[in-house]
Amino acid sequence: MCGITGIINKNNKPVDKLLTKKINNLISHRGPDDEGSFYDLGDCVGLTHTRLSILDVTRAGHQPMVSDDGNFVIVFNGEIYNFKELRKDLKKRNNFEWRSDSDTEVLLNLYIDKNNKKESFTSFLNKINGIFSIVIWDRIKQEIFLARDAFGVKPLYYCATNSGVFFASEIK
Repeated sequence: MCGITGIINKNNKPVDKLLTKKINNLISHRGPDDEGSFYDLGDCVGLTHTRLSILDVTRAGHQPMVSDDGNFVIVFNGEIYNFKELRKDLKKRNNFEWRSDSDTEVLLNLYIDKNNKKESFTSFLNKINGIFSIVIWDRIKQEIFLARDAFGVKPLYYCATNSGVFFASEIK
């Protein structure tokens, strides 16, 4: 079990880094092995992750994970059962530089592949067999993508307000 949290502020208001650290600490029991954070747009975007290392236990599986081109950032909680097949298919069709053996990197590259082909989000999600909550920040379009598995096994709570979007693995 891992945990993800994030804040995307509107109106160029910087994220309170101390607050994101406190929020991530509230869910630290979900992932005692590692933690990470990512800030963007003059710190108006803050993504955090607390990790329970299961598949790729090396630092290569660290999150938030940034794409090779620096355009996309993912935080992910869950397990993708068919990630090896998805990776094999992506290797046939694309020139991705693989840095890890994690399902997180497969999801990130699958999302990038979807964007390159201008496929729908539905086609992206339909390829995934697993339990998950996924958040991907598109640094170029300045858009956030949030998704969870159909049954909500890996929860993703969010709140959209006039001041921004807030999300977490737990409602605390």
